[in-house]
Amino acid sequence: MEDWPELTIGEIARRAGVASSTVRYYESIDLLPAPMRESGQRRYDESVLGKLGFIGVAKEAGFSLPEIKELMDGVDDGDGMGDSMRSLSSRKLDEVEALLERTKAMKGWLEVAKECGCLTPAECALFPAPGEGSADADIALTLTRVKNGECRREPA
Repeated sequence: MEDWPELTIGEIARRAGVASSTVRYYESIDLLPAPMRESGQRRYDESVLGKLGFIGVAKEAGFSLPEIKELMDGVDDGDGMGDSMRSLSSRKLDEVEALLERTKAMKGWLEVAKECGCLTPAECALFPAPGEGSADADIALTLTRVKNGECRREPA
């Protein structure tokens, strides 16, 4: 049985830096192929480590597991991942740009808020004035404007 894969799930998980439960989960959603079994124990060959590395990099780049599956399917089917990579990356870039804009708004709000001396939300321009509450916190955060870093609302 020289060809028999010798790596256990524990060894694969340790070498890939993930939990064994992660490996089992990835198998259950078909991100990883079902392993061979010896006396009921999973046995892997080293190619699984490459797939786990690919999954890890793609996750760090912001791809979801279904998106990673789409990329891997192209590789496994022999069609290549190029088309999927370009399409998914374009979509991800749009998401990241929106996230960056939201992050800038959050940073500006927090910079003003850290100096806030208001006693109530009603007197603070960082929050909607009574009667003009916004159900969308993202819009409220983006639209908050303060003069000269002062967040106290001017008396009506």
